[in-house]
Amino acid sequence: MKSLPEILSLLWGPQAAPRVAADYREACARHPLFLRDLAVFCNAAAPIAGTREFDRGVEEGKRRVWLHVARLAAIRPEDFLSITDQENDHD
Repeated sequence: MKSLPEILSLLWGPQAAPRVAADYREACARHPLFLRDLAVFCNAAAPIAGTREFDRGVEEGKRRVWLHVARLAAIRPEDFLSITDQENDHD
């Protein structure tokens, strides 16, 4: 499996790759409600559920998206639960 820097370099090129990761970190830091919604939607801190293999596959795909975002934003696995359990602040 390729490392994150290798993946980013393949996708974006060596010049843009660091900016892509920095943009993820900035977006997640500046928009905590967005981050929380994405974490909850993508099952960041919940078990994969579903009675059919297809349903479980969809849920696992969502979790892979979360893991990609978390890696780019430098979010640690031990932080997943606290992100998903934050208080609702819709003001």
